[in-house]
Amino acid sequence: MQLLKTDDGSLTLFDPLHQESYHSKFGARSESDQVYLRNSGVHQRLSSQTDTSILEIGFGTGFNFVQTACHALANHCTLHYTACENFPVSGHTALQVLSHNVPGADKLCRFTADTLDQISSGEQFVSNSFDDLITLNLQRVDAACHTWLDDTFDAIYLDAFSTKNNPTLWQADFLKKLQSAARPDAILATYCVNGKFRSALSEAGFEYRKLPGPAGKREVLIATPAPGLA
Repeated sequence: MQLLKTDDGSLTLFDPLHQESYHSKFGARSESDQVYLRNSGVHQRLSSQTDTSILEIGFGTGFNFVQTACHALANHCTLHYTACENFPVSGHTALQVLSHNVPGADKLCRFTADTLDQISSGEQFVSNSFDDLITLNLQRVDAACHTWLDDTFDAIYLDAFSTKNNPTLWQADFLKKLQSAARPDAILATYCVNGKFRSALSEAGFEYRKLPGPAGKREVLIATPAPGLA
């Protein structure tokens, strides 16, 4: 893995094997904030002190988690965060990214790095709590082969590697699992907008719409369970 400085000054990781970065090279911080925290409705929920349950597909360095957890802590709001990562990075690597990107959140960054180290060392599931408000459930699992309880999550961050490198996580069979796990008013947020993915969303029982993307990305997408199918 290589550290990559993005255009907004934040860091991400670049995977030379897959030739893909963990966040946008045009701005990791801006992508995390706009595409996931805000487009998913999570920012608004936490700002109104509404307890929130999130599923993330593709935990990576934990940057989306830390961004979200910081907002929950600032608003004294409970956050239950479940994430799947089949190929976790080391805590040391994650901490380099997180400490740079989220200054002033040292304890939370270390908590995230330590949780990644537990998963990297071979544990399949780790559930850790931070400051009595935040619960992080991190699973080392191929998300395509996993199923979650129905009607569980208020938001889904679909942040897996691209359709080229990880095609099964963008296909209808997998998306049907996410649709079942989503609550009726849940929002799925992602950077992917390609036509095959949009068709798969419809087949899986989601309704979607495009939104303006952050710098370097013309459009992104949100999806909600279709009425009567959730």
